[in-house]
Amino acid sequence: MHPTHRGYEDMDDYRHKQFRYGIAFVSITAVCFACSLLAAPEPDLALYLAGWTIALCCVAIAWLKPVLWLLGPFGALAGAVLIRVASDGADAGLGPLLLIPILAVSVYGSRQALIVTVGLVIATVLAFQVLGAEGQIDLTPAWRQDVLLAVLATVLGFVTQDLVTRMRTERNLAEERGRIIEELALTDPLTGIDNRRGWERMVRRSVGLSRRLSQPLSLAMLDLDRFKQYNDDHGHQAGDDFLRQVALNWEEMTRIEDHIARYGGEEFVVTLPNTGLSAARTIIERLRAGLPLPEHETDSPITCSAGIAEWDGSETVRELVARADRALYRAKKAGRDQTVTDEDLDGKPSNDSRGS
Repeated sequence: MHPTHRGYEDMDDYRHKQFRYGIAFVSITAVCFACSLLAAPEPDLALYLAGWTIALCCVAIAWLKPVLWLLGPFGALAGAVLIRVASDGADAGLGPLLLIPILAVSVYGSRQALIVTVGLVIATVLAFQVLGAEGQIDLTPAWRQDVLLAVLATVLGFVTQDLVTRMRTERNLAEERGRIIEELALTDPLTGIDNRRGWERMVRRSVGLSRRLSQPLSLAMLDLDRFKQYNDDHGHQAGDDFLRQVALNWEEMTRIEDHIARYGGEEFVVTLPNTGLSAARTIIERLRAGLPLPEHETDSPITCSAGIAEWDGSETVRELVARADRALYRAKKAGRDQTVTDEDLDGKPSNDSRGS
């Protein structure tokens, strides 16, 4: 299996960690093999250099082409075997080198890959014993130790793989649980759109984007007029149904880049990126005109008041919301069922034909 699917966040994370692991592996094995080379009576320098070349080339290929990641552990094993033969001789056995591919595959590979790896490791042990004994199978203490080590490495590999799989499963469940909890925390359970907390997280990104791109940003506060009266007359269930329909209708009527959230109660907030005050008024008027009728009614006392403010390029989100809220308050005070912009606060609020 591709290693980036088994414990790494992405390709860069894979390469970064593999580079660190490679440096550590080369440093440690260089010291060990240098000591064994100095202690060897007649070292074979050609095999010694060939082992290092094979190991480093395979690790480099695995680093450049993650799909060929198995070349890393097997190349390291092959290179280590040549280095061992060049320094201590084949009769010294392979020792802990057998752990390299088995543990690597147990952590990053599938169960089938681990079984194949174990078979190859045992075959390697037997092949080297036969070659060292000139065609006769006569296990020396070193090679008997290697066979035992291969068996123990197999057990350790399967146990490690089960533990790693269990840890990844628990981590994935925890991440999914966290994602669901976060989504619930940011979503209004009644309407299905973002709640105030979700909107606050989104609007900060919108303000930051407008600041970087020097684009306008408008914010509208919308409040349903006489909704409490409707709720008292028809019951909370009817009121909830109406709020859900309002959220659904307005979501369908807004642009894909716009964002609508339930600010609280019967109050909604609409964020309009790359939109000036005039265009924002047009959009909000369309939303107010598209206010749905309550179920089983041909006429409704519910209307909508709105206040709009355009971000000035430097104020905080709290200050922007305060200006939009003041515009909404002016709209409610002036008779409801109208849109007031921040620019209208010193003049006469705009009104449409629906009246109060």
